[in-house]
Amino acid sequence: MEFLATLLIILAFVGAAFFLINIRHIFTGQEFRGTCASNSPFLKEKLGGECSVCGKGPDEACKGDEQKRAAASGV
Repeated sequence: MEFLATLLIILAFVGAAFFLINIRHIFTGQEFRGTCASNSPFLKEKLGGECSVCGKGPDEACKGDEQKRAAASGV
């Protein structure tokens, strides 16, 4: 019985994590926003080749840090 209780607690946490990670898609129906990691060569054709966050191309460095610094300095 203790195993069943532990299993249910684990499944509840996994379900809650899945829900919270996908909350934007669930409520707005919009696509999940990726990071520069979504600029994988395996997904290049599917995603269009540019990072959906910073716009970096496959052979460029991530521009996310530059954008954060510019936003922090008010430029």
